[in-house]
Amino acid sequence: MRLFSMLTAASLAIAWSALASSESLQVQCGESAGWSYYFAGGLVKKEMAGFQQDAITGGKTTLIWDGTNEGDVLYLDSTGKMASSSAEGGTVFVTSAGNGVNWLIMHSEGTLENYALHLPSMKVAAWRNTVGNGAVAKNSVLVADCTMQ
Repeated sequence: MRLFSMLTAASLAIAWSALASSESLQVQCGESAGWSYYFAGGLVKKEMAGFQQDAITGGKTTLIWDGTNEGDVLYLDSTGKMASSSAEGGTVFVTSAGNGVNWLIMHSEGTLENYALHLPSMKVAAWRNTVGNGAVAKNSVLVADCTMQ
């Protein structure tokens, strides 16, 4: 337990020093779990609508911040390849305050995402809104453990 506390303190010291000096920050996050609300329509039948536990097993997300308002979110796509939110046309805005950093992403097809990294716990809560998606309209909040890169 003591070793875990020391490693956690060291990770936080690195994260805070990167934030304080406006250097770049790169955070690797693994699989996530939480809840989604599915709207009826498209591929979602009426009886399947509503809240459901949800997860991204085997998930991999990398949160990148350049120390200003810009960054990127890399993620493992459905084909198993890494993809970039900004390279796929998303507008990525990064903001930090105190114990956290937020990556806000607006995609051209209407999807909105917020990756909220809580530095003391090194957990990210990812909120995703795809209500404009005709096939699967949903809102999700999934949480994942992260490490500094």
